[in-house]
Amino acid sequence: MDTGVHFAVRLRLFLLGGVILLTLLQVGFQPEPTLTITFGGDVILGRDGQTIFSEDPWGAMTPDGSLTGGDQNWFLVNLESPLGSTTSDTNANGEGYNLCSPSDEAEILKIGGVDIVSVANNHQGDCKESVDLSQAIDGLRVVSEEQPVILESPAGTVAIVAVDAILKPLDMDSLLASVAELKAKSDVVIVSLHWGMEYAGEPTPLQRQQAKQLANAKVDVLWGHHPHVLQPAEWVEAENGSHRMLALYSLGNLLTDQTMTYETRHSALVQLQFIGGEINQLSFQPLVLSRRNGILALDSPTDAEAVCIADRLGWAEIMESFSNNHAREIGN
Repeated sequence: MDTGVHFAVRLRLFLLGGVILLTLLQVGFQPEPTLTITFGGDVILGRDGQTIFSEDPWGAMTPDGSLTGGDQNWFLVNLESPLGSTTSDTNANGEGYNLCSPSDEAEILKIGGVDIVSVANNHQGDCKESVDLSQAIDGLRVVSEEQPVILESPAGTVAIVAVDAILKPLDMDSLLASVAELKAKSDVVIVSLHWGMEYAGEPTPLQRQQAKQLANAKVDVLWGHHPHVLQPAEWVEAENGSHRMLALYSLGNLLTDQTMTYETRHSALVQLQFIGGEINQLSFQPLVLSRRNGILALDSPTDAEAVCIADRLGWAEIMESFSNNHAREIGN
């Protein structure tokens, strides 16, 4: 082979090898994809077919979009108000009041950047004919008892299953079977549970027992609602020590007209970042419902209110346990 040709071949191979090495180095230093999920509490948009909010109620939550913006950020709420044209003739929820909301209130969910609503609750039958929310809002996903939601992202697959345990007792065997099926094909499993006692500041012993069963089944997040007040969140460890679940027993009211006490006015959004199917970061935003000039909307709490909200959510304990657990993992 001619010396010049030989050198040219060697040079091309050298350059090709350099390109391959550079590509491998770039791939090796690419950060892992992340997924952020923001959990909110109860949303009540109407009563007896009449709207509650005449204007944009999101107030303090939406100016910078920090909690609801981004392609890999999903915002979940529990929608207590089905949307429809007429209220149901029966009070199937057993509480004597009807939360059916006018169908055009879907615009409020859109303004707030809501991506996913859970409708598995005791008011899902309050409208005679409910609007299909997934048709009313482009891209909105609806989680019902009949239909879990599977979400795909570069950071992994997320499965959300929802159950109403107010109109009927919680069928734990059925729920655990659903969890096992979803866990086999998902990186993150979230259980949305409508449960507990209204206006109670703590979950019941039975709820904590049920949370333990879900942690044993390797559920990643238990997202509870119905009490309409904040309850302390906690990490629940599986009995064999192989898994920890974050239990958000109740995040209180997010949007509602229940402003009779500070407990029902106080709320929080909890934001979780996942990497590789594991919770990597946590944050929360305290919120308070305020009525100014006759207009009801979310507002930023005072410093004293923010401290009260953090205490009621048990946020300091959540973060201390999270930090200690990460330190142990790094040490191992």
